[in-house]
Amino acid sequence: MDSIGFGIIGTGNIAKIHSDCINQIEGATLHGVLTNSKKRKKEILKIFKTKVYQNIDDFLENSKISIVCICNESGKHGKTIEKVANAKKNILCEKPLEINLERIEKIERIINKNKILLGCVFQNRFNPQYVKLKQIIEAGKLGKLLLVNAQVNWYRSPEYYKNSWRGTKELDGGAAFINQAIHTIDLVIDLMGEVKNVSGFIDTLLHDIEGEDIGVASIRFKNNALGTISVGTLFNPGFPEKIEIYGTKGNFIFQGGKIIKLELIGKKNKFKSKVNELNSSSSDPIAIGTELHKAVILDMINSVKTKSSPFIDINKSKPSIKLINEIYKFSENYNL
Repeated sequence: MDSIGFGIIGTGNIAKIHSDCINQIEGATLHGVLTNSKKRKKEILKIFKTKVYQNIDDFLENSKISIVCICNESGKHGKTIEKVANAKKNILCEKPLEINLERIEKIERIINKNKILLGCVFQNRFNPQYVKLKQIIEAGKLGKLLLVNAQVNWYRSPEYYKNSWRGTKELDGGAAFINQAIHTIDLVIDLMGEVKNVSGFIDTLLHDIEGEDIGVASIRFKNNALGTISVGTLFNPGFPEKIEIYGTKGNFIFQGGKIIKLELIGKKNKFKSKVNELNSSSSDPIAIGTELHKAVILDMINSVKTKSSPFIDINKSKPSIKLINEIYKFSENYNL
């Protein structure tokens, strides 16, 4: 594999996962990280073991960097992407691409103008068991899809939000739906298809934040199937995220990234994973491992080398944000 250089903007927990993945990939090299924190420069140097920049222009002048991983606050993604795109660097951005659809569409215009590649991190699409489920649905083995129930009933301590951008409307765009549940929502839409109508309610019952720590949504998809989504960050100790889908020929439960149950008419259930064996970030935001992020980064490397679109491109990043924005809007209008 020819060598390819990376840079990372942001130095939080998710940036460390990107760094670990890059270091695991043969032929990939991390050439720098960008931070706004002058106080943490020595600590950051020790953690990332690469050059630490505090000026984005200096960072972008590094000719060895061809892919920039954007891992800063969600509400800053758009402006950061614009700066990086104008420097003609390819981009891999953490979810969400931005906090609303209008900003994502602006990003799309900037990317097209600069003719660079942009991928968005929805790493759960690379989960082998999820891929298996999608193949089952696409093959029609569940028959006509009737209902989806999704739950992201997690827990985040008050300390998680204290003195943080998390849970703010400006930089997080909300809270439980847009930060924690977005990965599951992305999978639901990927499996069920386009959304036709949505209603929903959000509230803040426990945490001292601007965004929601609890919410529910009801959905009708364009294929006329129905769906429910419940989310929250106040369900101590936190429970693995779950997707249930029911069709005319079968059903399944996908929980914590594993197939817990798969029933197809006339066939035995071959999946017997136990709930207590699941890995999930239901109570620990960094308990997600590196394998799926590594798959995303490898896909981005392949895209740059072949000059082809990343698996999760701008178009695939839009539906989850569109749905979440509509849930927020419905709740606000209902409460007027």
